[in-house]
Amino acid sequence: MLDTIDTLCGDRLALDPYLDEFDARVASLRNTDIWKVERRQDFDQPESESWLAFRDGRHEESLRLLEKNRPALRKSFVELSDQGCTLKRIRVVEKPFTTYLRWELHSLHLRAQCGEDVRVISADSLAGFERNGQVPEIVTLGDSLTYRILYDAQGVLRGGIRFTDPTIAARCREEIAALHEIGEDLAHYFPREVVETGPRCGRP
Repeated sequence: MLDTIDTLCGDRLALDPYLDEFDARVASLRNTDIWKVERRQDFDQPESESWLAFRDGRHEESLRLLEKNRPALRKSFVELSDQGCTLKRIRVVEKPFTTYLRWELHSLHLRAQCGEDVRVISADSLAGFERNGQVPEIVTLGDSLTYRILYDAQGVLRGGIRFTDPTIAARCREEIAALHEIGEDLAHYFPREVVETGPRCGRP
């Protein structure tokens, strides 16, 4: 399903409707997991002061800004846990790291410490899904809802395509879970592979 979801018809949502709907759906989840696969190596998050600082070479400032977000992240993941839910993410990594990926690994390290289940895989692990092109960014919510997340050419978030077929959600979840199973926990990957560019973000 990860290699064919691009060919399926769903409901296209512009950025604001997508964000509003996604937040509302997450808030309504109970006793289920959220599964996400993140494939692209380059994104752009102009709304993130931390990312903009890292992109501009102000690494220490960037990591301090990430760290300031720790209380809010902890609160979010406690609320998710109270709903009986966990966010499980697979992050595909290729070397050499792009500037964005290096920053994001710091961000994900902090998120993992606050409650997200983040594992890392190499692009080789996706070879069976990428004979005809790169796997898109996908997230599943519960038993019936799947979003293919949309970005522009620069990697700026532009919205999503919603699928409500339970079969699509089940197959995507199954395939992402299998990748998650073979992935390496970010807690082990981060200190070994991420070259530090300043004070470490995400100290307990």
